[in-house]
Amino acid sequence: MTAVVKTIREISVGVYDGPHATPELHDEGSAVFLGIPNLLPDGRIDVTAARWVAERDLAKWTRRVTPQPNDIVFTYEATLNRYAIIPDGFRCCLGRRTALIRPDPSQIDHRFLFYCFFSPRWRAQMEANTLTGATVDRIPLTTFPEFEVLVPDLQEQKRIAAVLSAYDDLIATNQRRIALLEDAARRLYREWFVHLR
Repeated sequence: MTAVVKTIREISVGVYDGPHATPELHDEGSAVFLGIPNLLPDGRIDVTAARWVAERDLAKWTRRVTPQPNDIVFTYEATLNRYAIIPDGFRCCLGRRTALIRPDPSQIDHRFLFYCFFSPRWRAQMEANTLTGATVDRIPLTTFPEFEVLVPDLQEQKRIAAVLSAYDDLIATNQRRIALLEDAARRLYREWFVHLR
């Protein structure tokens, strides 16, 4: 495999952050206010306790950027190294301390780039460029586009991403099965030992 080093700037349409404020939030609405708590360490988006933005407020909170499918959202302040791919049909706006990369599909496969962010090479680069503040650590978005990734040709990227995605899908399926089995075990325990049936 032959790969070349490219910057985020070279492989993306752009890096964008959201407004540096918080809108009026609701328990339901038309778009998820995507914050740090919604981005899980394993790369999934969790909306079980999400806060929502009303339709009437959405234009204001997506003025800088409207997240699109295949964008990669990430955290750049406080809790670092959280990444997730925006799925099809997912309406959201960026919360505080989150930003997104819009990969250039002619340069990089979005799934391949996503997996790069979990590599030891990337994590070392993040650590080396982290600014430690009085209250939180952060990555300056002004220098983030100059961070580097090792990029093979597009076909190789797609092949690698397909293999890793298949494993992720298998893990997700097994986690759902485990959750169902744990729930069944809890119900059985209650039936036998609490209700004495």
